Amino acid sequence: MRGQRAICVCHEDIRPVVEAALTAAGLVVEHLAQVPAETAGAALVIVDRAARQAAGDRLALVGAPVVVVGDDLDDDGLITMMLEAPVSHLVGDPQDKDLGITSAKLASGDLFGLEKYVSGRVGERRVADEIAKRHAIAEVTAWAETAGARRPTIHRINTVVDELLMNALREGGPAMLRWAADEHTIAISVGDGQGALKQRDVIDHVRRARRDSGRPEPASEQGGAGLGLYLVLANVASLVVNVAPGRKTEVVCLFDLSKSSRPSVARVRSLHVFSAA
Repeated sequence: MRGQRAICVCHEDIRPVVEAALTAAGLVVEHLAQVPAETAGAALVIVDRAARQAAGDRLALVGAPVVVVGDDLDDDGLITMMLEAPVSHLVGDPQDKDLGITSAKLASGDLFGLEKYVSGRVGERRVADEIAKRHAIAEVTAWAETAGARRPTIHRINTVVDELLMNALREGGPAMLRWAADEHTIAISVGDGQGALKQRDVIDHVRRARRDSGRPEPASEQGGAGLGLYLVLANVASLVVNVAPGRKTEVVCLFDLSKSSRPSVARVRSLHVFSAA
């Protein structure tokens, strides 16, 4: 484990929820009134929206990964913090199981694998060219129907898988497509052996999608894994990016089976960019 200590700077109303999630992840939680100047030995720092706003630029000095809870991507201040990378993780609802999963990943350094998010049997397919991509999309679409996904969700899954595989193949491929589901969630992941995707690419597409009301034009100066991310962000409930720089990228997309409302960029349930040492 990287560290067994977590720092929580949250309103007292949500402290018990945060502590329960972090304790289940094997962490000892220290509650503070404000973000400390020294975080040596901490696996992560949890802040709520008010603490994030109060800390301001001081968050850039925190040496541990910062997870923001109870916030959303409608806030320009949060977007700025995520662009500059002092904040790499957003969990909209502190009671979401993603908080515990995120905490465990940060503490252990074990970042990859969609199995952390769903408990169902995992399927996978290696995709090396356009023909294989079409077959893979058809296979996942048929599987999603049997998993109980509604038609709008299946359409979103189709869009996301197409975009992610296109990006991976554009980077040089091949890609590994994996999928699984439980009673609440469908998880789809696409991995490649490049490790080229950066947090700033992800958040810049969030910013562009918000600016252009979810219908931005692709930026011609950006290539590779960055292209099409705005479409992915607009169609998922949660987005998780796991990167081992120069070695491996895995994008995990979560779709809600139990909700019929359409996702939006500003209302993603959680957004994470994990980077391996």
